[in-house]
Amino acid sequence: MDFTAKSNTTFIKQKIDDLEKMTDQDNPYTRIVFSDKFYEARSWLKNEYHKLGLLVSTDDAGNLIGLLKSKIDTHKVVIIGSHIDTVPSGGRYDGIAGVVAALCVVKHIKENNINLPFNLAVYDYLGEELNDWSISCIGTRGMIGALNEEILSRSNSSGNILKDEINKIGGNSKSLTKPFSIIKNIVACLELHIEQGKVLEQKKIDIGVVRSIPSISRFSVVVNGQAGHSGTILMDQRADALVASSEIITFVNNLALRLSKESNQHFVSTIGKINVHPNAAAIIPGKVEMTIDLRASSKSSREQYIKELEKQIDTMNQNGPCKIRMKNIAFAPYVEMDKKLVKLFKESSDHYGFSNIIMDSGAGHDTAHLSRVAPASMIFVPCKDGLSHCPEEYAEICDISKGTSVLFKMLENLAKLNQN
Repeated sequence: MDFTAKSNTTFIKQKIDDLEKMTDQDNPYTRIVFSDKFYEARSWLKNEYHKLGLLVSTDDAGNLIGLLKSKIDTHKVVIIGSHIDTVPSGGRYDGIAGVVAALCVVKHIKENNINLPFNLAVYDYLGEELNDWSISCIGTRGMIGALNEEILSRSNSSGNILKDEINKIGGNSKSLTKPFSIIKNIVACLELHIEQGKVLEQKKIDIGVVRSIPSISRFSVVVNGQAGHSGTILMDQRADALVASSEIITFVNNLALRLSKESNQHFVSTIGKINVHPNAAAIIPGKVEMTIDLRASSKSSREQYIKELEKQIDTMNQNGPCKIRMKNIAFAPYVEMDKKLVKLFKESSDHYGFSNIIMDSGAGHDTAHLSRVAPASMIFVPCKDGLSHCPEEYAEICDISKGTSVLFKMLENLAKLNQN
């Protein structure tokens, strides 16, 4: 029985509305991983899994799984889903749309007694968003064995250790240094997500089929100056850490602008997190901590960026009054989606007559990590004005529903290919 977009809009809207309420009331929409609101949302999702008759479990990486077992005796599995955690003051659709779409697909399969030749697993990947431990995609990094002891032993600003939080939510941090055994049985990892950009909306396209995800690098920069009285220390006697930081911020922006034009590929860099110490009106800033976010599809452009930035910092250390340290704190390399799955996603969209394009992602996703060890692909649906990671984030339910239809058709097509 075919899946129609219109028939599932009510279900999708209701579930998104349910999750919307699980937020810090003074700071919507905020549901940070491991927070009380995150645990509340996890309980809600477990209940949704149970209502659909799924087997509920939490794996060693803390991912919450709802499993629909095939009537055939098989270890093969297709993974669908996304994440329900948010950034501070984030949106209602980032990650959430993919989890709700997965629930909707399972609902359709159960109601129509459809049997698949593989097990179907709905995942809420743990901690996809960058968090207070300076790491993103905790659950999928754990699945592929990419969480080392240094990462697991990190403390956040409240002194909580990451591995303790993973264990508390039901994981096992001692099992995260090598790939999970499930990987060898994965037929496909599929994810629906809002685009978080303007391409689909501006071109009036229904579905974006993702072919690549850029490398993501994060660097911490610490600028040490000297705090002092803002009224008594003369301008030419200062070691103002914030002034030196502003020079780095301007340099990073100008460098990224130039390299993005030269490479003619996706290349962006942002300094979005800054802590100023002591952060008082009458005191010269003595220390500034910043985080640089770099996303690049071109390896050579990334290397050129780092080379020029390091040279700039060396020059400032030699000639300026402040001392600057830069440290690499996270890196996820550029990946391409499985070409067969990309083609199949396009065919699944064509089946419904939805307009579609093959495109590159500007954001990182859990699917990027899984693609390093298993066949993986994802689709985008439009979001208003390309806004994301902010309360104004918005996607039409009808667009999410179209994407959900494509996700279901993708499973049907995979089923045909895996009958034997």
